[in-house]
This record gives sequence, C-alpha cells and structure tokens, in this order.
Amino acid sequence: MGVSETLEILQQDNPHVPLLPRDIYNARAAINRNPSKVNADLAENRPAIYSKPQPSAEDRIRADLRQEIANAREEIKRKEEEHQKRIEELEAKLRDKDQIIKRFEQFIDICNQRVMVTLTSGDGGTSSS
Repeated sequence: MGVSETLEILQQDNPHVPLLPRDIYNARAAINRNPSKVNADLAENRPAIYSKPQPSAEDRIRADLRQEIANAREEIKRKEEEHQKRIEELEAKLRDKDQIIKRFEQFIDICNQRVMVTLTSGDGGTSSS
C-alpha cells in the first residue's frame, strides 16, 4: 500500500490527528529498523511504533524559552537592520544638505566679489545715494 493510501485511511479513521506523508515514511523506517518492536497483538495497544519519551514540564518550558529567545533575537536583528537603514538614509540626507550649503557659500562668495568689484571700480570708492 502506498503512502498516500495509508495516509487517507489513517485520516478517515482519525480526522483530528494531523499526519503528514513524512510521518508515514518515518513510521515505516522505524519498523524496518527494528521489526521486533512490532507485534500484531501489541500493535493495537501501542500508540506509536517508535517510542520517544514524553517531554517533562521542565523540557517543555525550556523549549518554549528557547523559542522565545530565538524570536527575541530575530526581532533584535530586524530592529538593527531597520536602524542601520534609517542611519544610512539620514547620512545621505546630510551629504545632500552639505552639498546645498557648499553651493550656497559659493554663491555668497561670488556675490561678495561682485560687490567688492563694484565698490572698487566706482568713482573713487564713494557711492552716491
């Protein structure tokens, strides 16, 4: 019987249990690795073919804390990237403003030179109103 057929039968019998094709492959691999664990009489009484101990409350808490730490690290990384992007944007704005200031200063210098030329080329440095 194929995996998809097995999965259909299991989901019809147990619609509330979420199973994936990978679960079927894993169960078959566990049977192939240790066929002595599978017995026709015991198969109905055993909830799982491959046995994994149930995690203790402490293990579940640790797993939850690890997940929270991973989420916090991801959030910190995302915030750092946002801040770095914002810093780069502000630095670009500062460079643009510096260029504008530099051009304005050049304009002021040109105007001052024209005023000085006008004052010195006038009638002896005196101006009439």
